[in-house]
Amino acid sequence: MNKLLAAFFHKITFQRQLGITVALGMLFLALLSSIVGSWQVNERVRHGLIEQGQRITENLARQSSLALIYSSADNATEAVNATMAFPGVIGVEIRHNNGNILLARGDNNSVKFFDQTVQTDGLQAAAMLDAESISAWHFAAPVYSQPSAESPFNDTAQPELLGHVSVVMSKVALTRMTSDIFITNLATSFSFALLFLFLIRALTLNMARPLNQLAASMGRAQRGESQVRAEPSGPKDIAVMADAFNSMMAVQEEREAALRVAAIAFETEEGMLVTDEHGMIIRVNQAFTRLTGYSAEEAIGKNPSMLKSDRQNALFFHNMWESLRQYNSWQGEIWNRRKNGEIYPEWLNITAVVGKDGKVTNYVGAFIDFTERKKAESEIHQLAFFDPLTQLPNRRLLLDRLRQAIANGTRGQTGGALLFIDLDNFKTLNDTKGHGVGDLLLIEVSKRLKQCVRESDTVARFGGDEFVLLLEGLGEESAQAAVQARAVGEKVLEALSQPYQLEGNEFHSSSSMGITLFISYKHHLDKLLKQADTAMYEAKKSGRNTLRFFDPVMQDELEVRAQTEIGLREALRKQELELYYQMQVNQEGHILGAEVLLRWIHPTRGLVSPLHFIPLAEESALILPIGKWVLEQACYQIKKWEADPQKRNLQLAVNVSGRQFRQADFVEQVREILERIAIDPSRIKLELTESIVLDDVADTIEKMHALRQIGVSFSLDDFGTGYSSLAYLTQLPLNQLKIDQSFVHHIGIKASDATIIQTIIGMANNLGMEVIAEGVETPQQRDFLEANGCVLYQGYLFSRPVPRDEFDVLFKARMHSGEYFVSN
Repeated sequence: MNKLLAAFFHKITFQRQLGITVALGMLFLALLSSIVGSWQVNERVRHGLIEQGQRITENLARQSSLALIYSSADNATEAVNATMAFPGVIGVEIRHNNGNILLARGDNNSVKFFDQTVQTDGLQAAAMLDAESISAWHFAAPVYSQPSAESPFNDTAQPELLGHVSVVMSKVALTRMTSDIFITNLATSFSFALLFLFLIRALTLNMARPLNQLAASMGRAQRGESQVRAEPSGPKDIAVMADAFNSMMAVQEEREAALRVAAIAFETEEGMLVTDEHGMIIRVNQAFTRLTGYSAEEAIGKNPSMLKSDRQNALFFHNMWESLRQYNSWQGEIWNRRKNGEIYPEWLNITAVVGKDGKVTNYVGAFIDFTERKKAESEIHQLAFFDPLTQLPNRRLLLDRLRQAIANGTRGQTGGALLFIDLDNFKTLNDTKGHGVGDLLLIEVSKRLKQCVRESDTVARFGGDEFVLLLEGLGEESAQAAVQARAVGEKVLEALSQPYQLEGNEFHSSSSMGITLFISYKHHLDKLLKQADTAMYEAKKSGRNTLRFFDPVMQDELEVRAQTEIGLREALRKQELELYYQMQVNQEGHILGAEVLLRWIHPTRGLVSPLHFIPLAEESALILPIGKWVLEQACYQIKKWEADPQKRNLQLAVNVSGRQFRQADFVEQVREILERIAIDPSRIKLELTESIVLDDVADTIEKMHALRQIGVSFSLDDFGTGYSSLAYLTQLPLNQLKIDQSFVHHIGIKASDATIIQTIIGMANNLGMEVIAEGVETPQQRDFLEANGCVLYQGYLFSRPVPRDEFDVLFKARMHSGEYFVSN
């Protein structure tokens, strides 16, 4: 039975169970309330009817005393009729004390009633329920005589029992009323029960709604919806249940998210494997298969030692497991073997999974293939420490090896040497034949250098066309080390001077070398390199294709050079620079103009030769502001001469350095100066050297044409001393060629120089250019030049370079003497 009830209630919803239970309870309460209410009302009605019967009986007893006294029924008839007229009275009897019935009406059969104790106490007539049957009540009351009035003597007679009266009342009214009351109560109770049932129904619906919602949410959660949430509404306990459900689902969602993340993380590009506590593989990801070649079926149940490459020894694995035991993790680089036998490097990270009891339950290994990274590291190392063209160590690696060599030499009491090598005229080859041929030359040079030294020595490319040799293990005495270093240096110079076969053509090159020794060296490394560099420049000054050792004199010269550079910067700021003028004339003595020459008037050193500071200005880029200042000052001088009729047609020649001319905005600078000072551009002549022209012929031609369009003229200075070529000479918009003073100086001494002069003059005439000779010091030189067609001169024969004021004095003096005059 219990199982049937449990099955029945399991099939219906909580709402229906609650409705059925409440409905049955309300019906039971209504029935019980009707029964109890009817019984209570019935008791009240019964007591009321009994009291009414007693009053009727007592009233009849009072009215029957006279009839009993006289034993005459006539005196009681009216009272009996009136009593019978009361509702429910079905019988009346008046019985005399002697037992005779004086008067009887209706049903008064006492046999129908139960015996009742007769009341004998009390003198007044008091009715009582004498007997009761199912259908009627029998009331009886004694009838006494009335006491006589009180006598003056206070002698009162006692009442005398005359007889009895009895009244029979039917219970029909009570039964009918009881039924009506029960039915009425039952109907009222059921009405209220129905009303409350509807109220309870509404309450159960209101209470069941959040339960149904909660049940629906649980159903969705059971179907796999982890994001479902219940609305915490309804009664407090249901809301608490909803909150608990939501908390549970939030935790579940977090766990599922964590599981999804873990699943995604497990299937990453990293190879991953999971082992049990004994180290047996229980799971691998796809990356593991891709990296090792082993499928999951082949790996699961095996030990990771299946990947072992035998490149690591037992100590390596001992340290690995020691780290796992102490720190529950290990990471590092390891070499493993793929299924196909290929050995590869990998970065492995092993983590031990520890349970609540502190024991290891699993090991998780994650690894990446290190092959490409190893290659990248090698490439990065190559790029960081080796020259990409020649594959020689670069400056960084050289410094590192130099540091080690010094330390080793100090410990072993041995010496070492640095050989700083610079290729001669490499820039000319690069510019004329292209950077591709230049690179081939550098590669060939690097090969020859490595053949000249031992494997323990270092050959490095320092930058551009500069190479450094680091020799170690030389003699501990300076003289001995110097002899060994010189032997290597001469071997290198000889090797580098041999012809080169580049792209099917033969090339010749030479080099200059500076050598510095280090024995128990304790100073900065850059200083040592600087010494070798200084010695190399001395080799270049000595004619190139030679070597020089560094000595303190070289260092002193270097310090002087540094101080000169500082002073030159101050000279420009403090206006210590000054222009000197050297006049230019023709064969008739006409003064055509002058060349402006820069001089430095030092406050303590006096006049500083241009040979000392111009090259330094070129190297330090000070030539840029200095060159612009010279051009501006020359233009200002021309502007002043415009007011002088004798000088207004003078032309000033201004030397332009290569660095200055190579500025991208050089043309704009010249144009801006000419426009700002407002002079005739034809009064300015820019002198360029062959090295400037050859540096970038296309750029040179473009800039020269741009300046020619605004009226500026050009002169090619020092022609014949460099890489003279008709190929570029015919392309340049030149106005003038200047014969170098070195050729003029040997007129009458070297026939070859005279021939060169004649060639230059003939070339200029054929190209329609002027030709001017500088350094003319004697009349014989002037006569030779004039005889061969050169009619423009500059030199000490006519005037030394002098300051502007002296130039003006000299100009006026020669004007007055008539020896020279200005051409119009």
